[in-house]
Amino acid sequence: MLARTELHTREEVLSIYHKLNRFSNYLIYVTLVVFILGMLAYGQPFSFKEHAISHFGRIRTQDGSPNTLSLLIYGTGMIISALICFKLSRLTEHNTSNFLLRIAAAGYILLIVPCDILNTIHSIGGAMVIGSLWFLTVIQIHELIKQYNKIRAYLYHLILQGTVLPYAFLYAIGSPLCPVVQKFAILGLMISLKLVIVEHAKECEQIRNNADSH
Repeated sequence: MLARTELHTREEVLSIYHKLNRFSNYLIYVTLVVFILGMLAYGQPFSFKEHAISHFGRIRTQDGSPNTLSLLIYGTGMIISALICFKLSRLTEHNTSNFLLRIAAAGYILLIVPCDILNTIHSIGGAMVIGSLWFLTVIQIHELIKQYNKIRAYLYHLILQGTVLPYAFLYAIGSPLCPVVQKFAILGLMISLKLVIVEHAKECEQIRNNADSH
């Protein structure tokens, strides 16, 4: 994520990665809170198998019940997630990482649009978020493969691709399994991104310690 690390001291680079790790934690926490509170506040009994996370942002549920509280929780979560991605983009110096995080931030804003009103715009937002964060994680994993522990990097690849790609395929064919697989895809994506950031921070700290010992 930091393409011009020579402009920083090792301590500054390590501090930036710690901030990246902290804000990636915030993104995970917000996602979990939106899911838990949205599920509790949903206007009809929530089904893990039948209802997608996007349904929390509906104006009315599928049975026609009002969904105001869940909508407010979902919209607030998307705004906070957009701000987190924007903050993450400001911490990065790699042009590609910066660009992808800004796309994700914009996607979170589009996700606020209720899927039962303008589903096309809502779907575009979802594709922007998942696609950009997936691509960002792939890039960072390949950096680890070139520079660090290849076994762990391949494991992170397996977690990422094993959750996101099946969802993308099922979504493309309109499978009824999408709502279930979507939740695992988002979880796998968030976990993979966080693990990669942690690995980069460890790598930076190891480099600093090796330099200090000489």
